[in-house]
Amino acid sequence: MKFTKNIIASAVLLATSSLAIAATDTTTVEINVTKDAYVNFVGTLSTSPTVALDVNTLAGTQSLGTLGIESNTVGTCTVTFASANNYKLVHTVDAALDLGDYTISYAGVSNSAASSGNDYVAATCNEAASSLSITSPALPAVVIAGTYNDTLTMVVTTQ
Repeated sequence: MKFTKNIIASAVLLATSSLAIAATDTTTVEINVTKDAYVNFVGTLSTSPTVALDVNTLAGTQSLGTLGIESNTVGTCTVTFASANNYKLVHTVDAALDLGDYTISYAGVSNSAASSGNDYVAATCNEAASSLSITSPALPAVVIAGTYNDTLTMVVTTQ
């Protein structure tokens, strides 16, 4: 009987020891991956933004190069246009001299001194490059020697 008591006491002690040793812990890990949004112009004007035109062939419409949009966003993009000289090619030495108002056209949208602030809204922010063209008025019979200049600023914004 004494032996059985010792075995029972040992079994109870062992069982309570096992219960006291058992423990649990739980953790959760949230995994996030972030990619910043971007939008870029593509085409010849995105890599070579200076265009030299020949005054002898300036009258009429001609392409300045190509411009498109690439982005990793969804939704539409808006392209805005602005001209430093209000859509005039101005003489770099004598600002009183210019070659008259010109019109810039891109993807069916035109901007000029008379009609500026026309934005192009792209259906998606990924569009193949298309032509950006200039239409200039008839030039005067005598064009004063020098360089005539304007700076166009085009900004693309995701919506």
